[in-house]
Amino acid sequence: MTPATPKSTKRRRAPSAAEYWFKIDAFTPDTLPMARLAQYLARLADILGEPKHVHLLGIEDGSVELVHAIDAAAATKVRARVDAVGKGRGPRDAQAAYLSVNEYLREDGARAVLRERTTGPGILEFPGREHAEEAFPLVNQPGHIFGIVVRVGGTGDRIPVLIESEGSRISGCHTDREMAKTLARYLFEHVRLKGKGSWLRDAEGRWSLNRFRIEGFEPVARTSVAEALDERRAAAGDWTEEDYRDVERIRGGRADNGGDWTPRGGLCPTPDNASNTL
Repeated sequence: MTPATPKSTKRRRAPSAAEYWFKIDAFTPDTLPMARLAQYLARLADILGEPKHVHLLGIEDGSVELVHAIDAAAATKVRARVDAVGKGRGPRDAQAAYLSVNEYLREDGARAVLRERTTGPGILEFPGREHAEEAFPLVNQPGHIFGIVVRVGGTGDRIPVLIESEGSRISGCHTDREMAKTLARYLFEHVRLKGKGSWLRDAEGRWSLNRFRIEGFEPVARTSVAEALDERRAAAGDWTEEDYRDVERIRGGRADNGGDWTPRGGLCPTPDNASNTL
C-alpha cells in the first residue's frame, strides 16, 4: 500500500500588492556583514510598519538590494508612512529609524535608496555618506511627555512603555517595574510623564526622541477651558502664598508617582486607594 502524501503545512501568504527594493551601493551580498544586515532590516521594518504584512523576499546580487513584498491589505498604509517619513513627518519611531539607517550608511561609507519595483524611481532617499556630520550631540535633559498610555509590558528591569501623542506613537520610553505596575492602571488614559530623556537633532534641524526614562507621572484630566473657569469661579475664599506653592507641588505629581506633593494632614494614598484626580 502506497503511503499517503503528507499535506503541506506551509502557511500561504497573501498576494503582494507592491515590492520595495532597498539598494545599498557600497556592499555586495558577499561583503555585507550579517550583524549589519540585521540592523538595516530591523530599522527598515520600523520605517515600513505593518509588520504582519511586510515580508523579506531575498537579497539580489550586485549591489545589495533587500527586496520586500507588501501585502495588498497594507500597501496603502505602508506607502503613506514612507511618504510621510520622506517629508520629515510620520510616526516618531519611523523617523528615528530613518535617522538610524542614515547613520549606519554614513559609518559604512554608503548611500541607499528605497524604490518601488513597479515604478522604478526612488521613493525615499538615504544620503548616508553624503549626509553632513551631526552638528548637535545627543541632548540629555529632564523633560515631560503628554500622551495616552497604549502599552506597558516587557521583561527585565527596563519595562518598555508605548505612548501615543498627537497621532504618533512614541516607543522610546521605559521605566522600572514598580512604576510600570502603577502606570499600567492608567492604560488608554491621558498622562503627563516626567523623567529624563535624550533627543537627537539631524542636519535639517528635526528633533527626535531617542530614549526617555519615566521617573514619575500624573493623570491628565480632559477638562474644557469653560469647565476649568467655572470651577475656579466656584472656589471660595482668597488664595494665600501657601496655596500657590501647593499648586506648584501638585503640578510636579504626587509623591507615590515620583513627584514631591503630599496632601496636607496625611500620607499620600496607597496605590490601592489612589484616584485619578489629584
